[in-house]
Amino acid sequence: MKKTIVAAALGILGGIAVGWAFHRPPKKDPRPAARMHSSAQTADANGPVRRGAADADDAGVVQVSTQGVRRMGLAVAALHAARHARQTRASAIVLSAQGLAQLAGMYVTDTRDLALARTNLGVTQKEYRRQAALYRANQTTSLKSLQAAQGAVETNRAQVTASRRQLRLDRAAIEEQWGGTVARWLAAGSPQAARILEQKEWLVEVTLTGRSAGAAARSARFVVPTGATVLGRYVSPFPQSNPVIQGLNFLYAIPARAGFAPGLTLVAELPTGRLRGGVVVPESAVVWANGEAWAYKETGANRFERLRVSTEEPVSGGWFVTSGFAADDRVVIRGAEEIYSTETQLARGGPAKGDD
Repeated sequence: MKKTIVAAALGILGGIAVGWAFHRPPKKDPRPAARMHSSAQTADANGPVRRGAADADDAGVVQVSTQGVRRMGLAVAALHAARHARQTRASAIVLSAQGLAQLAGMYVTDTRDLALARTNLGVTQKEYRRQAALYRANQTTSLKSLQAAQGAVETNRAQVTASRRQLRLDRAAIEEQWGGTVARWLAAGSPQAARILEQKEWLVEVTLTGRSAGAAARSARFVVPTGATVLGRYVSPFPQSNPVIQGLNFLYAIPARAGFAPGLTLVAELPTGRLRGGVVVPESAVVWANGEAWAYKETGANRFERLRVSTEEPVSGGWFVTSGFAADDRVVIRGAEEIYSTETQLARGGPAKGDD
């Protein structure tokens, strides 16, 4: 009886073991999962997909889907050919015209005195000639009157000589402080002098040092602290020295602007080389990363390559470059930050925007 029960129990356990062996679920193959992960990194129906360099510090190529273009609001624009000369930057300061106005006032006063002395000389010379004629004609006038007329002539001639000397001293003082060009303006009563004295224009002192000391250009661009720019024209060398920055000083004239006042510090940008051909990459196209400027150039349908932008030659509205970009190249001018953000996320192994 016991043998029969043990045999039955062993039979039941054997059946369970055989059933588990035949019905055990198969092991999962890891290879399909790996293939699925790879496809998720190279295809995104909702946003951009980065292809190319794996390091976000290097130039890369980004392919953006049509949905990604709409979602990011991307906009591209063609670059235009431009010509530009290398610039040197120098310190500049707006000068007060008060001292010049005082010298101008002295010059005007002394000019008037000279004119008055000349007039008086002419009158006394006529009187002397009349008295001399009368004296010779039977002495109808006294010798004393003739001598008085002669004395008046000599007095007025001396006054004319003194007035001329004073004007020369005035002009020398203006040249010593402001240069020969400004002195000629004041002497001639030119419109240029009037605009400066009426504060319709300001004189600016530009100090050039080192190799740029001899690079005074016929025109220059001045950047005010607010970032606005104004164009100025060359006047002459400036005979005064800058106690803060030792170098060669030059005078430029700039149009008056609201907020300009004596002592305002400016940055002067002067062309120092020959004109070269290139393009201007607009500021709106530039993305800053790790202290460098980048821009995305369109290389195909919704395909963009990230390239470095040289910032050595800033110009109005962007940067002038001679390599990496050419005329008619199309660059992203809106949404570049979105592309870069997605590109760096993918480079770090994270999901792109739009991934589930």
